[in-house]
Amino acid sequence: MESLEQFMMSYYAAPITNKVPSKNVSLFEVYLVIRSGKFEPQTIALRALEGKDERRAYKGGHFDYVSPSGIFSYCNDASLVRHSGILCMDLDDLGTGVDEMKGKLLSDPIFDTLLMFRSPGGEGLKWFTEIDLTRCDHRTWFAAIRNYLMVTYGLTEKQVDKSCSNPSKACFLCYDPDVYIKTELIEYF
Repeated sequence: MESLEQFMMSYYAAPITNKVPSKNVSLFEVYLVIRSGKFEPQTIALRALEGKDERRAYKGGHFDYVSPSGIFSYCNDASLVRHSGILCMDLDDLGTGVDEMKGKLLSDPIFDTLLMFRSPGGEGLKWFTEIDLTRCDHRTWFAAIRNYLMVTYGLTEKQVDKSCSNPSKACFLCYDPDVYIKTELIEYF
């Protein structure tokens, strides 16, 4: 970890159609929002919905989001101002195995977990890990880590969301009282 100050990202107010960031935040600030309960009512409401389209529409309209991989002037890859050194993997459809997968990732011998929380729908994880862009680019890291997760943990292609390969990919914030953040990040801030 070169500099904890690098872990900055853009924050966008709902709805998802809003592509202009309202501010830039640190990874620690993201952690605080997730723990705070700000999105507890929305998280409960989303998890009560049954239809996939209805859930997608609700999530897009009611949750703020961040672009974990950096600071952007507008939410698209061409508008990247500075990369954060973070890759956010979106692990879907884990069902009752969410807690087990969380434990495995927290003790992974290769990749350090910076931040991890249960996804808004409740059956997945958002896993933030550090990447070194001097070694290869964002998309190469994504492909390598995605392959690693499938081979090491037996996850399917569907479970390791391939749509997260672009740096500007949105990550919805929700409520998770058990959100994990790397201890050194708490001590830093």
